[in-house]
Amino acid sequence: MRDGPRWRSLIAFAVLGALIALILAGTYFYGATMGLVRTSGSGAGGETTEVFTVDGAWDLRWSYDCSPSLRDLYPLAPAAKADRCYFIVAVKEFSDCAVSLANQGINVHVRGGKSQGVVHNHAGGTFYFLIDFVGTWSVTVTGKGSGSGRGPWPQCSEG
Repeated sequence: MRDGPRWRSLIAFAVLGALIALILAGTYFYGATMGLVRTSGSGAGGETTEVFTVDGAWDLRWSYDCSPSLRDLYPLAPAAKADRCYFIVAVKEFSDCAVSLANQGINVHVRGGKSQGVVHNHAGGTFYFLIDFVGTWSVTVTGKGSGSGRGPWPQCSEG
């Protein structure tokens, strides 16, 4: 009879330890795949995103649509006569406002239709995107880090 309560307390302790381990693991994996920046747009023009910091490797997930009907809505956009559909994302270093040499952006020129993909970047730091587009698009940064909720201005003039 004396072993019963002792086993119950050991089992309760083991269950509590397992719950704590699951909570810690969930927090780690949630942080590893957290959307640091999510933004989208439509039309023709340029946009600067908020500043974000990543601790190491990160992914730039993107989608782009330049259907003929949308393309026809913006015939006077920059480069519309030569290349009606384009989506360019430059990864910029917040420290000096220059294009990141260690991380890859996106440069898509299409004659209509949809495209999407993931760019795997490996250098951490503090960045923002300078986006130029004609069409409908979205970008999401996933990785360990944090978004700032503010743009790069006044340090970088694009913001």
